[in-house]
Amino acid sequence: MHRPGWLSRRFLTWIVACTLVGILVPPVFHVAAKRFGPYKLAIETARQNREFIDALGSPVQEGWFLDSETRLGNPATAKILIPVRGSVRAGNLRVRATKKHGHWCLTELTLELTQPDQTINLLAQKPI
Repeated sequence: MHRPGWLSRRFLTWIVACTLVGILVPPVFHVAAKRFGPYKLAIETARQNREFIDALGSPVQEGWFLDSETRLGNPATAKILIPVRGSVRAGNLRVRATKKHGHWCLTELTLELTQPDQTINLLAQKPI
């Protein structure tokens, strides 16, 4: 015998569980990404660059982790695209890093702006 109340309760529980997972999982991944060595190094390095701050406008906020690729091996490598937004405009930080002797080293750190199209090499710039 089928009980309609049981079915609707089970369906409602399933909907609530899926909604909670959808709400909670992205922030957990975002927090984990912010602790990832190349991500932290890229943000710290960019924030020390006057051209980065001037191009976006202060304060600068990182957006949700957009895209990444990590390859384990010797050496380990990482490619990351981090959305950033300031008070003036937004863009993306394009990051490439290599792990040598247990430490991450940036091989590329560029700020890609859209309006107007502009790319700024943050590794070639002097820090603040």
